[in-house]
Amino acid sequence: MGVTTRHAVLIAALAAAAVAAPSLRNEFVADDRWVIAERPFLHHPPSLGAVLVEPYWPATFGGSMWRPAVLTSFALDYRVSESAHWFHVENVIWAAISAALLALLACELAGPLAGLIAGLLFAVHPVHVEAVANVVGRAELMAAAGYAAALLCALQAERRPIYLVGVALAAAFGMASKELVTTLPAAVVLVYVARRIDWRKALWPAVAAAVPMVGYYVVHALVNTHAVFFAGGIAVGTEGLSAFQRTSAMLPISLEWWRLLLFPAHLSADYSPGELTVSTGLTAAHLLGALVWAALGFVAWRTRRTVPGIAIGLAWFVITVSPVANIVVPMELLIAERTLYLPSFGIAFALASVVVAAPWTPRVRAAVVAAVVVLGAARSIARIPAWHDDEQHYQALKREAPRSYRTLWLEGNDEFAAGRWGSGERLLLQSIAFAPKLAGPRYDLGTFYMRAKLWQPAIQQLQVAVAVDSAFAPAREALQAARDSAP
Repeated sequence: MGVTTRHAVLIAALAAAAVAAPSLRNEFVADDRWVIAERPFLHHPPSLGAVLVEPYWPATFGGSMWRPAVLTSFALDYRVSESAHWFHVENVIWAAISAALLALLACELAGPLAGLIAGLLFAVHPVHVEAVANVVGRAELMAAAGYAAALLCALQAERRPIYLVGVALAAAFGMASKELVTTLPAAVVLVYVARRIDWRKALWPAVAAAVPMVGYYVVHALVNTHAVFFAGGIAVGTEGLSAFQRTSAMLPISLEWWRLLLFPAHLSADYSPGELTVSTGLTAAHLLGALVWAALGFVAWRTRRTVPGIAIGLAWFVITVSPVANIVVPMELLIAERTLYLPSFGIAFALASVVVAAPWTPRVRAAVVAAVVVLGAARSIARIPAWHDDEQHYQALKREAPRSYRTLWLEGNDEFAAGRWGSGERLLLQSIAFAPKLAGPRYDLGTFYMRAKLWQPAIQQLQVAVAVDSAFAPAREALQAARDSAP
């Protein structure tokens, strides 16, 4: 009652900033170290041009991906302060900007009340913590801001074509932040349909969004030939699978998306084989996954006229999650909470549409929204310390994903380092059983065998490590050393 677009945007931004603010105490953790903290290039870049052509991951990690906008933001942060806390300040600002722009988009599509509710639900969603609380998650925040800005300009371009320039610039910014922005042309058509504008009028805004994407790949090929497009690997368990087989494998795993989006009481620092099962054969989980997706499609179809926001929100989710779903293209991860940052807006919008359409009094509606927002905010704030430093993150891994091959791998290395070789070997062998086509655990086990002068077991593990990843130079060098030392 009495809500305006300005109120909705401001409240969403403040809520996002308030929930993210406790992350200001966090240090550099996990991937932050390799992408930012242990990156002398960003401390003292020779020029802006050098930053723009630098791969996102350093060359020692394969030089994968190209995200010049994000790297530039990190380099600029270092001009202000080398403290991790300043980098987290920037993340809080980007979280507020993203929430504000997406709330504004919801207002444009469904009115200020729906925009306020969608903005609040999005701002406090616990699945966002991974994107906000560690610094490299800024790529998600910046890409989401560019994505929303491009769509807002696309809606204005229907009446004022000059906004096509804004579409192109925002799309370029988003694309230079993270590759998920490639779905933007489809989202342009979606928002036109949502606004009941002839979808054919979305052609020029969609083209304006696509042009910088084509330019991104052309420029990448010309000036950044040493950086690859992908994240440096394929999700364990999906190696060699066709698109159809990957779809079958992801069908039961997609149930985890819905749990995280609708009931995020349990969050995890890792979602990998051991914790998740990759299976292309027909199982009960496959049937349940198919049933859930069919039910969602049925609800969206039946309510397309009475509560169109449900169909719009679900379509948004499908469009924006597709780059990380391991279906169109294989990815390095099966699931990561940070990759649900932008897709979660679709679910927030669908839920807001249901709340607005429900035959409730304003007081009941406010009470329901307030309860959900308070619970979401409390869960998010409680989750942030898991990303405070490497030790707390490691403890979170052991607590939340004890069967993950990655957790077993790290624990095995810890046991070896502590001199408990028996348990270290057992843990690394368990990790290898869950991830047989990953070179890392085999390489570590092989090097530990070498220290114990167990040459034949070392050679066996290192041979397989080289076979599964011939580009992994340390494994090749260790294998040669083991062969030279073997009697």
